[in-house]
Amino acid sequence: MMDAVPVPPSLPDTSITDRAQRFAHALLRYAPPVHPDAGFFAAVIGTSIAHQDLARSGLSPAELHDLLDYLFPGALTGFDTSLFPLREQYAAFVSMGVSDPQPGFTLLMRVLLDAYRAPGPDTTPWVSSVLAHACLRPDHLWRDLGLSGREDVTVLLARHYPGLVSRNVKNLRWKKFLAHSACEHADLPAAAAPGCSDCEDSAFCYPAAA
Repeated sequence: MMDAVPVPPSLPDTSITDRAQRFAHALLRYAPPVHPDAGFFAAVIGTSIAHQDLARSGLSPAELHDLLDYLFPGALTGFDTSLFPLREQYAAFVSMGVSDPQPGFTLLMRVLLDAYRAPGPDTTPWVSSVLAHACLRPDHLWRDLGLSGREDVTVLLARHYPGLVSRNVKNLRWKKFLAHSACEHADLPAAAAPGCSDCEDSAFCYPAAA
């Protein structure tokens, strides 16, 4: 049985990654076998659980409940001991709620993503919530989401916002591109995503500011 003891701050990132992958694999046992977004959401939720912070997913308690019910039915209500931390943290998440530290930026992002939303996938609103909040944190987007690399982000964006992906003709890193595109779409001067200034590669993406 996997315990629900909070991860001490001194634990290395590899330990958090390992926990995240274990939770993601446990979630995927409840997913439809061929749904193209199951792996993405399992990674996001697994990473959030490993960090002891479901708000990190970018989803509100209601959104998370609906997503789990849609893609991972039974994960919240079953007796799978490997998902006990999800059920425990979800109960605390509901009682605590979630606040948005950068509502202006996340609104810009949502407006942009809605404008380029593909007509097909019904999971897109949840993807938009995850992406908008992930841009607030100081890490590469793929790593922050618990994915394997930049290519995973490209595939995700191409599925949900294909017209937006085609505009990245300079092959900018996705967090930078999304932030600049959100500003451009709102007729505002280009600006970095809130998390970019503390990223290890900030000087690479924004050499003039270094």
